[in-house]
Amino acid sequence: MNLYNFMNEIDETILNRGLRYFKDGHVLGTKVLSNGWVEVLVVGHDDYTVSVQLADDGTILKANCACPYRGGPICKHEVAAFYSLSHSFTPKESPLASLLKSLSIETLVAELLKVADENPMIYERLMAYQQPQDQLATFERQLEEMVAKHIQFGHEISGKAVQRFVDDLYELLGQIKEQASVQLKVEMMLLCREECEGVDNQIDDSDAIFSEFLGELHAQLQSLIFATIDYHQDIDEVYSLLMSRLQKNDAWVDFELLDLLSEYGREPRYLQPIIHYIERMVEVVEEVKGSLYKVWYELLAKYQEESLEAFLERHADVPVLTEFRVEQFVSQARYEEAIPLILELESLEENRFDATWKLYRYTIYEKMKDIEAMKKLAYELFVQGNFDYYGKLKKLYGEEFPFIYDSLKLELRQLDKQELYLKMIETEKDQEALLAYVKEDLRYIERFASLLWDTFETEVHHLYEQYIKQELMKVSHRSGYRRICAIFRRYRPFTTDEAYETLIHQLIAMYPRRRALIEELQLLLHELEEESSNQHVEQLSIDIA
Repeated sequence: MNLYNFMNEIDETILNRGLRYFKDGHVLGTKVLSNGWVEVLVVGHDDYTVSVQLADDGTILKANCACPYRGGPICKHEVAAFYSLSHSFTPKESPLASLLKSLSIETLVAELLKVADENPMIYERLMAYQQPQDQLATFERQLEEMVAKHIQFGHEISGKAVQRFVDDLYELLGQIKEQASVQLKVEMMLLCREECEGVDNQIDDSDAIFSEFLGELHAQLQSLIFATIDYHQDIDEVYSLLMSRLQKNDAWVDFELLDLLSEYGREPRYLQPIIHYIERMVEVVEEVKGSLYKVWYELLAKYQEESLEAFLERHADVPVLTEFRVEQFVSQARYEEAIPLILELESLEENRFDATWKLYRYTIYEKMKDIEAMKKLAYELFVQGNFDYYGKLKKLYGEEFPFIYDSLKLELRQLDKQELYLKMIETEKDQEALLAYVKEDLRYIERFASLLWDTFETEVHHLYEQYIKQELMKVSHRSGYRRICAIFRRYRPFTTDEAYETLIHQLIAMYPRRRALIEELQLLLHELEEESSNQHVEQLSIDIA
């Protein structure tokens, strides 16, 4: 790692924090020591000294900081120091450099030809010194040849063939990274991107290998664009290149390119042409008009916030901007103006089964302290399945709630909101409603027996018996009989030994030909006998004691 490439070796989060420290003037001074050591004073929450040992060529041999950071090998103070040193460091000329400068051009050419002949990597490095246009043409030819090798027109590739194709694409991406010119790198990546888009429909990407490569390509492009902006490397050239590609087609919008270009919006001279492009395209490409308005809004929100209000006012009739107008009104406490817009959003077909905006409207009513509106909406939200609003309803209605409760019971039954109804009456421990429901559907005796037992002991006993008999009529094999016996065991705490045994004998008598059933029921009798015997022994022990 050296002062010219450390940006590629350090975690991106730490790198960005260190760069911000450097740009904000946290590096206060540098002190040169012996043996290549330099001390850099960086001010953060405290004053920290960063010690860096540099080789003559700018290689970072050692670095350490006095700060307490232990989250990784390098801290933001060290990164800030590296940026500072990279601006002031002058490498010393090595003996080899001095020797090469003393040789004639003829001798150097002859020696380089020999070395390049023996080492393909040296050959590639030297060929990189071609003129950019020559290099671009060479790269384009390589790219086309590589694609033609893997994909024939009209034929689809899949599996390992896709993997081989992607491996070659990654190799080309590696070549791009070695280029010195940022502009050239961007042009090559755009060529690669276009070529990939051209064959996308011929690739079976079930394993998402190709998609993963496209994601990496986009990330690399984004990283290059950040570099042009942060370090002003080929910034105008790359911006012009991206804009020309974006404007090449008037019939559709390349949103990925537009996303890349939006990073330039931090500078007004770049922002305005992007906005003019969007303004023109919203009138041309109807099917993506909504998406373009969103990008337009996001650009202004990020880089030109002062013009947002006028923008939203001017485009008040654009549906996709409605949610942004809501945000604006709410942030300004203009709740009365926000409510109609929220209702408008709720009415959209895509929000028909989505309660998000209704939930948001409730929070607005809370801010407004509009109790009547809160009551009405909480009722509606609860009936639609949002049980969290049941507690809010009880609190809002207070002493009047019993009347609302009766209304809810009636409405939920009419709407067939079974689970919501059950959850409500279970929460209220409404035994009469629970008992009535179990009588309608015996399956629920298992769920509600414990809630009903203290008041309706006899009813629980009879309903459980009916339920067991009902379920037994549905089965005719051993696994089904075992399920019935499992119900019996759950029924056990809600009956007496005598009634339990009587029901078992009753069922044995009812189905004398079902041998498997009788065997399973006899196991229950055996369990009952064992339990009674154990209880008798325990009682004797107590009596003796």
